[in-house]
Amino acid sequence: MTASFLILRIGDTRLALPMAAVREVLPLLPIDAPPGLPRPLLGFVTLQGRPVPVLAPRVLLDPQHAPAAIDLSAHLVRLRDDICLLVDRAEDVASGVVGPLAPGHSLNAAIVGELPLATSGIAHVVAPDRLLLDGERAALAVLTAAAAERRDQWSAA
Repeated sequence: MTASFLILRIGDTRLALPMAAVREVLPLLPIDAPPGLPRPLLGFVTLQGRPVPVLAPRVLLDPQHAPAAIDLSAHLVRLRDDICLLVDRAEDVASGVVGPLAPGHSLNAAIVGELPLATSGIAHVVAPDRLLLDGERAALAVLTAAAAERRDQWSAA
């Protein structure tokens, strides 16, 4: 079955995110990063008056990777479940049939296949609902609520 994907660049890697999971692509916005956040959580951006968490997909997919400096040409990909992914570049929209992935090549089964690209190479297809474990989602919800409370305290001052 053919589907549409947003092609993302993260370092030398291309990821394919199902378009059905994408709410919008944004330019880099100011990221509020209070101390003590888990490594994959870079901080929060304020969208429509409320904090939205920004995750580093490279750290989620490779926990040993050290987060690099954020390039000013980076993009934020806002997912439908109100999480943003910080990527080096949102490159294109592509359609195609997802091919199988070799067993053992996916952390948390977040990479579900490979999408051949017309230009050359492949993009690893990401299942956004598998990027975080249930416990990580719960912790993220608590941290997001704390960020909203902190923002409200400063807004009231």
